[in-house]
Amino acid sequence: MSEQVNECNSKSNQILFDIIIKEIDKENGFISFDRFMELALYHSKLGYYTKKNKRVGKDGDFITSVSIGKCYGTILARYFESIIEDRFYKEKQIVIVEFGAENGDLALDIMAELKNILNEGLFKKIKYMVVEPFDSKRKELELRLHSNGVENYSVVPDLRKEKNLNGFVMGNEVLDAMPFRRVRMKNGKWVELGVGFKRSEGKIFLIEAERNVQCELLSEYVSKISNVAPEGFTNEVNVGLKGFLKNIYLSFSNLSGLFVDYGNNHDELMVSNRLDGTVRGYSGHKYIKNLLKSPGSHDITANVDFDYFQEIAEECGFDIGEPVDQYRFLTNAAKEWLFEIENSEIERTEKEKVINQFKMLIHPTTMGTSFKVLEFKK
Repeated sequence: MSEQVNECNSKSNQILFDIIIKEIDKENGFISFDRFMELALYHSKLGYYTKKNKRVGKDGDFITSVSIGKCYGTILARYFESIIEDRFYKEKQIVIVEFGAENGDLALDIMAELKNILNEGLFKKIKYMVVEPFDSKRKELELRLHSNGVENYSVVPDLRKEKNLNGFVMGNEVLDAMPFRRVRMKNGKWVELGVGFKRSEGKIFLIEAERNVQCELLSEYVSKISNVAPEGFTNEVNVGLKGFLKNIYLSFSNLSGLFVDYGNNHDELMVSNRLDGTVRGYSGHKYIKNLLKSPGSHDITANVDFDYFQEIAEECGFDIGEPVDQYRFLTNAAKEWLFEIENSEIERTEKEKVINQFKMLIHPTTMGTSFKVLEFKK
């Protein structure tokens, strides 16, 4: 990753740039890459995900399964219905916890479909819970859910106060955007890659910086792959994943969970010519190579290591299956719904619209095979 000059796209990005420089200076010239991501993506007022900018959709920076249309939420509701009937129908309350809810579209789509397909008594047991750490976004989500007729909901900063829950946890493209560390095999040993800066000709540059691996969780990770990692191999490691999953585990008595994301198994990640790993950025549907330029103006993401997720989930106590292609998962969950659509009396144009949404979600050239579903339960 090359040096970047302080060329910022807006005043807010310049302010964030200055905050990052000050922190690097305070920390003796180095901050970890996950700390850089925390500031660039999640600074309470200036981060990419906290500013009021259009991120998702055709006129945003990237497209998600949710932004394609209501089809995705409708199918997930059918999936939840089948598990409710199998596991949770006797519970007094059934929660659906969503991480990364963005503007609440998925919540509205799921709750609308559940209201249509569940009997009234069972639907009244459903409580939709959005986890949103930022106060301003919590207020926006509360207003959106309330104004669209969702009655039983809550928007909470985290799950630490929640205990003995029964129901579901889900996140669509959440894992890939969680802050991660970066490591590289260099001259036969591991180094951690972070962010530093330098001054040159009156300008300040953010630069890639190195240090010995110091974080205990990071050390544990690299010790497991030291014998197989080729020279120059670079990888991303979500050292916060264990704490994240453990909090979920402790909050639930009975749980059915799923995360949907793009990624690879460990063998697929171990490629010697990936000198920069899988980390990348997106803005205006374009690939951003210069991740250190204009922090706060673009997304930062990396492929999820599915084997690592499975390992950590099992350590936390979850039962977890193998990753499944989104194509296979949605096709299986949508069987009854597709039959109903085919035999419904809705207008042909509307029927075609829904079917086209479904095709985009499952087609191998769009999202069908690049996205995987990770199911786990307690």
